[in-house]
Amino acid sequence: MAPQVVSAQYNSPLPNAQFVSTGATIAVRYGPELNAQDLALVHFAVEGSESGVHAGQTILADDHKTVIFKPANPFTPGEQVSVGTNSLPADPEEIYGALDYTFTIAANQQMGSLGSTVKPTDTVTSAFPNFLTLPQDIPHYTVVNTAPDGEGDILVAPFYWTKSTLGSYLLILNNLGQIVYYQSMADDLAAYDFKVQPNGLLSYYDQKDGSFNLMDSHYKLVDRYQAGNGYTADLHDFQLLPDGNALLMAYDAETVDMSQVVAGGNVTATVTGLVIQELDPAKNVIFEWRSWDHFAYTDTTASLTDPQIDLVHGNALALANDGNLLLSSRNLSEITKINLQTGEVMWRLGGKSSTLQLVSGQLFAFQHDVRQLPNGDITVFDNQGSADAPAASMALEYKVDEANNTATQVWSFAHTPPVFATFMGSAQRLADGNTFVDWGAAITAKGFFYDTLTEVGPGGKILFDLAFDAPYVSYRAFRFPWHGFPDTLPALAAKLDANGITLGYSWNGATEVAAYRVFGGNSPQSLSLIEQRVKTDFETQSHLALAGLSQNECYFQVAALDQGGSEMARSKIISTDANCPAVQ
Repeated sequence: MAPQVVSAQYNSPLPNAQFVSTGATIAVRYGPELNAQDLALVHFAVEGSESGVHAGQTILADDHKTVIFKPANPFTPGEQVSVGTNSLPADPEEIYGALDYTFTIAANQQMGSLGSTVKPTDTVTSAFPNFLTLPQDIPHYTVVNTAPDGEGDILVAPFYWTKSTLGSYLLILNNLGQIVYYQSMADDLAAYDFKVQPNGLLSYYDQKDGSFNLMDSHYKLVDRYQAGNGYTADLHDFQLLPDGNALLMAYDAETVDMSQVVAGGNVTATVTGLVIQELDPAKNVIFEWRSWDHFAYTDTTASLTDPQIDLVHGNALALANDGNLLLSSRNLSEITKINLQTGEVMWRLGGKSSTLQLVSGQLFAFQHDVRQLPNGDITVFDNQGSADAPAASMALEYKVDEANNTATQVWSFAHTPPVFATFMGSAQRLADGNTFVDWGAAITAKGFFYDTLTEVGPGGKILFDLAFDAPYVSYRAFRFPWHGFPDTLPALAAKLDANGITLGYSWNGATEVAAYRVFGGNSPQSLSLIEQRVKTDFETQSHLALAGLSQNECYFQVAALDQGGSEMARSKIISTDANCPAVQ
């Protein structure tokens, strides 16, 4: 009896796909795990109508299921590419059928992140706080409520909306809103999506080179992820998965004759679609999903007659509890569930093409940040309004019944007073049942943008509130347990006035410091203990009256102590008087 011919589980690009990247790789996932002997049986024949036959490398990805063909040279814009593979025996009773199909390369690809077109009014912020060891361009913020028992530290990356190089920082704050760690991003324009990944590493998007950077607990860069297949990673999301793979997005701008789609369409419109990629630890693209293959032009809320059209504006990726993928698309006002093995759309919630019926509650619009909770419910940050017609933003929770294709709103939270966030924002459900909300780019009555961070209990009580001065905003903010152990030394600075010397000391990023010992003397070799102070903020200060200092006592050093009183590290020795030679 002849073996049954079965289809591969997944392949990319899809047959008849349009706007494929010139740097595309070709991937086939058969289903079962393969070995080197199986790989040797797989042969690709790839030929471009302009570029001709393509040699390349055939590899087995880290999942041992996905076979990838990497062409040695890029494809030619606008050409048609034919792909052929041989059949592959699965077992004595089944055989994977050969592939034979074509796709078309984009003729005029313009890849990169798509920023907002909203232009706020500028305003002036004040320096904060008045510490000697903290940069004075740290974004100013006000803490209204503190959460002494909050779950973990706060990670946020505020930037100055009208000029991202001014005061753009990665910040970690504690439950009192005090700074734990800062890193200036001025040289990298701005940072986005600063958070702790499941493997304990910090990650953030670096706008300068379009990559997601990963740092360890010493705040050292240990890895970098960029999009594959010729795309540039988009800033909106990056998720490390339990198996070590990573999810990211890329925006894909193409020139499209929209007069063939809608009356009055621009014949040379720049239309931006979305590309989702799953990368294995070796940075191979083992899964690629393109909105061009699954969404209709008419699904968008954007005007189809504009010269520039952002069709999808994907802004969040989340691993669903069953191992599949949730996608938030702002310009569709839709949450989409995608099969992460096959690429098939499983359901759509919201927007013009919803396959789920909303049984009760309010539907979101222009949303950000979809996540699935352990109980299966889905949280969404609902932006709802626009800059021209703002509406109160909300954190929403839905129960989805996939068997009956329904969704029901089961929880919501709107700030009092209302916050009108026209774009950006996030809603993170914490393990204790509280929800941590970043209100994104909230708009004031005068048109300024600012950001507020709120932690709210299940009953709606606000437990923590922090507001950045306008026009500082942040894309998202999170709470995560964090322990930092910088390999730098504690910082020590001095300020002299008529009343004496003020010493300011801190240790950027060190989470285990409980106190400091202050040493002084008339030479670097004769330092003795002056005092010990409990750490109460990012910087601790000592005020030393001149009358209380011995003659020529102008050399100082501090030691950081842990909870047990053990010394962790010492600062460099500094001198505070022109008559005292500087310490080499």
